[in-house]
Amino acid sequence: MESMKIGILREGKIPTDNRVPLKPRQCRDLQERYPNIKIVIQSSDNRCIRDNDYRKFGIEVVDNVDDCDLLLGIKEVRIDWLIPGKTYMFFSHTAKKQPHNRKLLQAIIANKNTLIDYEMLTDDKGNRLIGFGKWAGIVGAHYSLLMLGKKRNEYVMKPASQCVNLQEVLDQYDDINFTPAKFVITGSGRVAGGAVEVMDLSGATRISKEDFLHHEYPYDVYTQLLSEDLYEKPGQTTFDKKHFHAHPEEYISKFQPYTKEADVLINCIFWKPGTAQLFRVNDIEKPDFRMKIIADVSCDVNGSVPLTFRETTIEEPVYGVRISDKQIVAPYAEDRVDVMAVSNLPNELPQDASRDFGKILLEVVIPKFMYSQDYPIFERATIVKDGKLTPRYEYLKDFAESKN
Repeated sequence: MESMKIGILREGKIPTDNRVPLKPRQCRDLQERYPNIKIVIQSSDNRCIRDNDYRKFGIEVVDNVDDCDLLLGIKEVRIDWLIPGKTYMFFSHTAKKQPHNRKLLQAIIANKNTLIDYEMLTDDKGNRLIGFGKWAGIVGAHYSLLMLGKKRNEYVMKPASQCVNLQEVLDQYDDINFTPAKFVITGSGRVAGGAVEVMDLSGATRISKEDFLHHEYPYDVYTQLLSEDLYEKPGQTTFDKKHFHAHPEEYISKFQPYTKEADVLINCIFWKPGTAQLFRVNDIEKPDFRMKIIADVSCDVNGSVPLTFRETTIEEPVYGVRISDKQIVAPYAEDRVDVMAVSNLPNELPQDASRDFGKILLEVVIPKFMYSQDYPIFERATIVKDGKLTPRYEYLKDFAESKN
């Protein structure tokens, strides 16, 4: 096994992300397990963990990472910070041809970089190995409870961003007497799993989708809807999940009954263009449209939730959509549906989220990378190698070459 120098990058995207790929103890543990690894931290004032906290664990803090073999970040690296010829791991948000990152992909190719995207690190069954999805679901579900209290003018809770850790978030639930509400969670992945975890810890009771549609309860309840509960192909009695993901445009939404029964929607589904929206914008005018709180954790603008007109921020996380004219207004009045669409929810609990993320890097990703960069997991996740799109991502060629 060859020696390798790994650099932890400072985050440059605006707004600045304060998560880290590896926490100080994880860096030290990695170096102790693999003496041929050296980790350095690029100095930053914006991380949830200060430079001196890394120094306390014997990790060197530097300004320049040009001599590193592997560079680890979280969000997209600034184009003017790319170092030619280097190998990077970060969330590039380029695999879906995201227009705002076209220039980034072009710069990575021009600089002859290698880009390994965390989002594409999967096992042989296609399951993602690493990510912050669970924490997006946790923070998103907490927002739904916070929003409901404000909407009903019944209680006030701190957002996760004002709490030290998850435990402080959860401690708030002990002192609040929730008025009964019905929550619907959409999705089946890690994001939805995080939302389910918070609903269970809040004291809500999980019920079947049939009971959700036909009964009221004197306590908080929630149900979880999977793809087969949300979509159907006209004329087809059975749901083929594989076909749905390959041809979502052939399916229609069957979510409508839940808009009449749910007080709160916590949306955690994976959505891609061509998939039907859960409901229509004009549906909110209907007298039986009950959902007044939407925590859109998926946060696809004009995606699965048609009221997600724009992303929101941690500083201003919620907007209202006035029912009469569908305009964005201040939230929490009776005549509007309130929407949370923060795109970087895990950033509200950066210490907890970074710990879980770093654990997978420490135990799975980096050890495999040290032994061989030819492992299938890296082949599947390498979008660009030495400045060239890899065969799996050749479909990005027109996107990368376009000047628009």
